[in-house]
Amino acid sequence: TAGTEGSAIDADATLKPVLAEWPATSTFPLQVRKIAATLAGEDPQKMGIKELLGTGYSNFSGSPTNRRKNIARAIEILNGTIIEAGAEFSTVDTMGEIDGKHGWFPEMVIKGNETKPEYGGGLCQIGTTLFRGAMKSGLPITERQNHSYRVRYYDPPGTDATIYGPHPDLKFRNDTGNPIMIHAFQKGDELFFEFWGTSDGRQGDYSYPRTWNSVAPPPTKLVET
Repeated sequence: TAGTEGSAIDADATLKPVLAEWPATSTFPLQVRKIAATLAGEDPQKMGIKELLGTGYSNFSGSPTNRRKNIARAIEILNGTIIEAGAEFSTVDTMGEIDGKHGWFPEMVIKGNETKPEYGGGLCQIGTTLFRGAMKSGLPITERQNHSYRVRYYDPPGTDATIYGPHPDLKFRNDTGNPIMIHAFQKGDELFFEFWGTSDGRQGDYSYPRTWNSVAPPPTKLVET
């Protein structure tokens, strides 16, 4: 279904008359700007965005508040992304700057052998789900790195992808010959990335991973901060 025109509050335009009459003694209208649809009218069909190629799925139940906010922010950015035919998709580049100014929250990230709070913590849920969607769609993966240790959010093991700009990044190429659109959404604790485009007959899939030589975690260590 093609998109429709949206609207958003223009914060700068709204605040300008308020600040000009500070201290404010009256009410001021919200200034709203229109946002054109990424795909309107018959555009999706013309571009070949007409059928589901594959879906990536993960579950993030038990996530703390800031982690959920970061996942929601990533969905907002990625939903509707168009990957042109022949183009390489970069998760890090598409996300942009990861800091408080751009709407991200501090949450736990894995750095080497440590886990510490940084802006954008939890975005590996995004990289992992995109990785699974790209594999299900049969797209060639051009860059991917697993986590330093197993994390329950990304089970089953072997199907995860860690991201931390500029690297590691999750990258894949659209070699279908037509544009691909990413439809990102969540249902409760479930995250979905649907890849829409024109099928060339390929089918992507992966078997449930087998694990061996599992190493138990070391004793709990308390670190004062």
